[in-house]
Amino acid sequence: MRHATVVSALLVSALSVACGGDGTGSASGASSGGSGNGSGGDANAGGGGSGNGPGGCGISTGYAGDDRCLAPPAPGEGIQIHVGPTDYTDSAEVAQFLMQPGDESSECWTFHTPNMEKVYYQSFELSGRPGTHHIINTMYKTELEDGGFSACKDPGVGLSGDILANLPGASRPVILREPVAPENEHIASEIPANTPSQADMHYFNLTDQPILREFWLNIYTVPESQVTEASNQIRGMGGLSWNFTPIPPQSHDTYQYTCPIPADGRVIELIGHTHAHGIRETAWIRHAGGDRTKVFEQFNYLEPQIFYYDTVTQNPAFSEREAGALTGQLPVVAGDSLDWECEVNNDSDVALRYTNEVKTGEMCNIWGQSVGPLINCVLQ
Repeated sequence: MRHATVVSALLVSALSVACGGDGTGSASGASSGGSGNGSGGDANAGGGGSGNGPGGCGISTGYAGDDRCLAPPAPGEGIQIHVGPTDYTDSAEVAQFLMQPGDESSECWTFHTPNMEKVYYQSFELSGRPGTHHIINTMYKTELEDGGFSACKDPGVGLSGDILANLPGASRPVILREPVAPENEHIASEIPANTPSQADMHYFNLTDQPILREFWLNIYTVPESQVTEASNQIRGMGGLSWNFTPIPPQSHDTYQYTCPIPADGRVIELIGHTHAHGIRETAWIRHAGGDRTKVFEQFNYLEPQIFYYDTVTQNPAFSEREAGALTGQLPVVAGDSLDWECEVNNDSDVALRYTNEVKTGEMCNIWGQSVGPLINCVLQ
C-alpha cells in the first residue's frame, strides 16, 4: 500500500459540460435559453452517432456523435454553452476542432458565459462527442480573449489565484439531467454575468476516422429568492508524486489518500476519476471514532459513475466487479475524513506519471459536491 501526504488545500466550486444545436453560442461562447448519472464512456463509438446521446437536434455532419447535440433550454429556463463549430460547412472553422486517428490532447478553449446578469443554477445536462474523457470548465477573475485552443491558464489542480469558481464539468461524454432532491431545493451555485471562462477539454481518438472535439452544456437556472445556501466542490487530487516517482512498469499496487473534513454537513455527490491502468477506485468516509463507511466503488475508467447521496436517488448496490455506492443521504461531521484508494495495474513497459494521457499516464482523483464542509486536497 502507498499512502499520501497533503501538499495543500484549495477551495473551488462546481464542474460541467453539454451540446446546443441551434447555431447560437459559437465555439467562442454560448446562447441563453445538475447533476446526472450519465451514459457514455464509449471510448470512441463510431458511425454518425453513438446512440448513447440525449436525442440529438437535427445536425448531420458525418462525424461521430451528431446525436449527442442538445437543444438549448427554453427561454427563461437556463443557458447553453457550446464549444464546437458554428458552421459545419466552413472547413477552416471545422479544422480547429478536428482530431485525427491516434491523437490525444488536453487543451483549453476560452469563452465568456452568455448570461448578461448573475444567475443561479441547480442542475445541468452535458453531452460531448465520442472521444470526450474530461471537461473542466473554470471561471476567472480577469479578462480572457475568446476562442482558440491553447494551454490552460490553470493546469487542472485549481491552484491559480485567478480562479473565480468552476462551472459544471464531466469525466464522461454524456451526463443526463437529474431531479433535485427536496432537501437540496434551496442549494444552488452562482454564475456572475458574462464571466471569462475556459473549458479544459481532454479528448482522445482511438478510431480510424477523424473526430470533432465538441460539447454542449445546458445549465438550468432557479430564482435567486429560492437560494439560501451554496454547495462546495469536493476536489481530491491523488497521485501528483508520480511525476517525481513514477509508477514502475509491470507493477501492481494500491495507492491510498485521505482528506480531512473540517466541519459538519453532507456529501451530496461523488465522482471517481482514473485512467486505463486504474482497475479499481474505492472511497470511504472515515468517522472520527475510527470506523469507516464505504461510499462508492468502481472498476472501469471508461464508465465513471456519478453517485448522488439524497432521498430520491437509488445507487447501484455494491458488487465484486460492477460499480456501486451507498444509497441515501451522507452526513459528515468535523473530524471525519474522505478516504479513497486506486488499484493500479501497470502492465505496460512505460513508467506512469500524473498526466492527462489515458494510456501512458494515470490519476487517482475524486470530485463531488458538499454542503457545509470544504473538502479539497492536493495529495502526493
